[in-house]
Amino acid sequence: MSTKIRIVLPDGSMEEVVNGLMTKAGMPVTVSKRRTKEGTTPVPWIQKVVYQRPQEIPHWLYMDLFDIAICGEDWIRDWNYSFPVLAKLPIGRSGTRPVRIVVAVSKESGISRASELPFGAKVATEYMRLASHHFHTMRSRSDIKILPSYGNTEHKIRFGADAIVDVVESGRALEENGLVIIEEIMESSTVIVATDNALGSKTKKSFLGHFAALIVAAYESSSFVQLTANVPDRIVPQAAKIMGGLKGPSRSRLCGVRGWSALQSMVPVAKEHEVMFSLSRIGVKDIIVNRNLPLVMRG
Repeated sequence: MSTKIRIVLPDGSMEEVVNGLMTKAGMPVTVSKRRTKEGTTPVPWIQKVVYQRPQEIPHWLYMDLFDIAICGEDWIRDWNYSFPVLAKLPIGRSGTRPVRIVVAVSKESGISRASELPFGAKVATEYMRLASHHFHTMRSRSDIKILPSYGNTEHKIRFGADAIVDVVESGRALEENGLVIIEEIMESSTVIVATDNALGSKTKKSFLGHFAALIVAAYESSSFVQLTANVPDRIVPQAAKIMGGLKGPSRSRLCGVRGWSALQSMVPVAKEHEVMFSLSRIGVKDIIVNRNLPLVMRG
């Protein structure tokens, strides 16, 4: 039995986002078999990397064909499977945030709650098992008919569906199609999950944990900028407090310039401009920002 790990990744809309994380983590994937979407990476403890439809990944993992996967919580829930979660990444198809699985209807329907759906209502969705469980079990609406949709679900109300269950990020697609959300079923993030069998192998377990740590570090790099600034020594404590950092800024003396130091720190992207403005107000000069960080391993 090989001690190398087998990885399955999502293709389609999430492929570019995940490939970016793999590359930043030092595990770039080269697809050698385009028909089967099998790839390799130069990391010696990885046996293979395969791309599959996000909807199918939980099942292939459950069948023990892979050891670890990057996939959506929504599809794991749709299959009603449970896997050990090694890491959670708050990213969606755009790479910026989780998605929501919602019930939506036409604005013209006058329906404002799922309980107002008519008897025998037809609900179109890709999430057949999830939607069925939600309406038939959680809402006790066994009369509702769940219809399969294989893409462009937001259009199905035009063709006879009373409602849809669909994935939403910004909500623009629903709005453009004259739809309104009447209920949220779940929020879904991208997760790194592994099989119990793989985690039961002492060698594989260490590789699985390291893989998850590298992917998280690659994601974290998009959350920070590296800020370097020249600071008069008399205000170093004040500037250091403003800059903050993972554990605090590092300090080095400027060569040939008395009374000045360089401070360097990791600053959250959301606070980048606030920090720069605050530093400028107290007399900090020569602020340099690096927004292209390859990896940030916290701990």
